[in-house]
Amino acid sequence: MSIFTKTKQRLRKRKLRQLGIEPVPCNSATLYGGDHGWVIDKSMIDSESVIYSVGVGSNIDFDLELIDSFGVTVHAFDPTPRSVEWVKEQELPKKFIFHPVGLSAENRSMSFYPPAKTTSTHFSPVDRYGNTENEIKAPVKDIDTIASELNHRKIDLLKMDIEGAEYEVIKALPNSEINISQILIEFHHMYKGISISQTVEAINTLKKLGFELFNISQRTYEFSFKKESL
Repeated sequence: MSIFTKTKQRLRKRKLRQLGIEPVPCNSATLYGGDHGWVIDKSMIDSESVIYSVGVGSNIDFDLELIDSFGVTVHAFDPTPRSVEWVKEQELPKKFIFHPVGLSAENRSMSFYPPAKTTSTHFSPVDRYGNTENEIKAPVKDIDTIASELNHRKIDLLKMDIEGAEYEVIKALPNSEINISQILIEFHHMYKGISISQTVEAINTLKKLGFELFNISQRTYEFSFKKESL
């Protein structure tokens, strides 16, 4: 990692602290999935835990390590075409269950826009590159609908890397009847048109729902939350 990159990360962390965003200590916080993985509170996970991994792209290292480490079943979600095709090409364990649908605040067909690189799987509901003519439509559902269809009354861990759609999902959570124990989120305030204030608002919504922040990644985009009462 270059000195320039490290400096930018330090500045972003300082900015977050100035905005009152700083994680609390968690002795059981553990990284899974390698350098680009996610930090979870492993004390809250066992083989019976319900895991939702939303936003597959072309990286399931985190999901596979959870399966290997805990024996959990991971329900993975991504409706975008390159990701769907990528998953089809993989040799996957039975406990990795893929659903070609996305997560949103409501059930509908959502617009997605392609990434700049044709090799990338990171379609986004945010038109970052003026690719309106290449817009695609893909199915998305709200968290209660997905959980109901899978016969889940609670979610032990919800990971969201959904390229800017996380804000509307979080806004809808106060109306959800699903109990969630941990939420891992990549916030996309690095995208043009998404401000840091939107991330602050989202974090405040989670705080009101009883979640506490216990980790911010070195990149300062991935955030880990858990229910304070647990």
